[in-house]
Amino acid sequence: MINQIKYLSITLVTCFLLIPIFFGFYKELLFGRGVNILFVISTVFLVLTLLCFAKIVEIYGYDEETVSLMQFHEVIYGLITKRNKAILWIFFPLTMVMEELIFRYYLIGFIVFQLRSEEIFAIIVSSIIFALYHVHFLFKFKNARIVIIFVGFSFLLGLLNGFILLNMGLIPCILVHFLIALLTYYSFYRRYFKNKK
Repeated sequence: MINQIKYLSITLVTCFLLIPIFFGFYKELLFGRGVNILFVISTVFLVLTLLCFAKIVEIYGYDEETVSLMQFHEVIYGLITKRNKAILWIFFPLTMVMEELIFRYYLIGFIVFQLRSEEIFAIIVSSIIFALYHVHFLFKFKNARIVIIFVGFSFLLGLLNGFILLNMGLIPCILVHFLIALLTYYSFYRRYFKNKK
């Protein structure tokens, strides 16, 4: 029942957050400034660097206790049990959309366009708030190591996606977030759970 309320909430919040976009709210951020080859190469390099960092954390950052706890993360659990594909293919991507709308599109938009602050300041502030949002894992896992990993990784992802938002727009931002999160969780699942009986 709690999970159903959570998924319904994610769906409703995401739909609500999409409404202002149809009225041109922060339309400058919808498509960014345009794509140039140097930015695309830089973005690919940064995405691969973040994935390498995630792999290093996966190998050296977790101990037996944290690996055991991580099996109860919804995405990992869905991969382990092969059940509830809706979590993996509907609600997990929908969560990425919701997070990018809140922490990048609206927060950066507000700081840049309403507060008239520098873009780099907006990216850093949104990344810090996005990272702190992931402290909620403390309530689920009650493990400081997991929280530190999620907070640190979220901060780096926030920095990357802030630059992507300003230069390439919202859709690439969502796609990069989904791709990095999915590959990171799948790699963790393969390393620790795929071949366990």
